[in-house]
Amino acid sequence: MEVVVLGALGVVGLGLACCLYRIVRGPSAFDRVLAFDAAALNVVGAILLDSILIRSGAFLDVVLVVTLLGFLGTIALTAFLEGRLGE
Repeated sequence: MEVVVLGALGVVGLGLACCLYRIVRGPSAFDRVLAFDAAALNVVGAILLDSILIRSGAFLDVVLVVTLLGFLGTIALTAFLEGRLGE
């Protein structure tokens, strides 16, 4: 079980690295926003896998907060890029 979770953590880490690359190199601002959202989901996945690894449910509140902040950040950045934030 631990080997599978550690392998999944490696895959999530690879996905996070790809998202960070897209945030830095993204051709447009919208690509960077979507990469930020995907990176937030990768962080949530890593936290959940760590929670499985240590057999504790203590991180579930952290997952909820990170998910909410990632969602709100994506909405705010998209509204800012569309120019609707000041209206």
